[in-house]
Amino acid sequence: MPLFEYTCTACESDFELLIRNSETPACPECHSSRLEKRFSIPAAHSGTRSSPNDLPLSGGPCGMGGCGRPECEI
Repeated sequence: MPLFEYTCTACESDFELLIRNSETPACPECHSSRLEKRFSIPAAHSGTRSSPNDLPLSGGPCGMGGCGRPECEI
């Protein structure tokens, strides 16, 4: 059962849906079936275990490097 990301073309809502068999997806906000499938990056298992204490610290406002915000980059 794959998980897909969509954007509703009717109300412009972004969401994820778990699609089973031959179900037709619909927007959870407006129930429209006019959806555009978005590209998503699949999660990958790295084979190693890490904890939050293993993450590098930076001087950015969030305190962690790699959150994606330019001011937090290492």
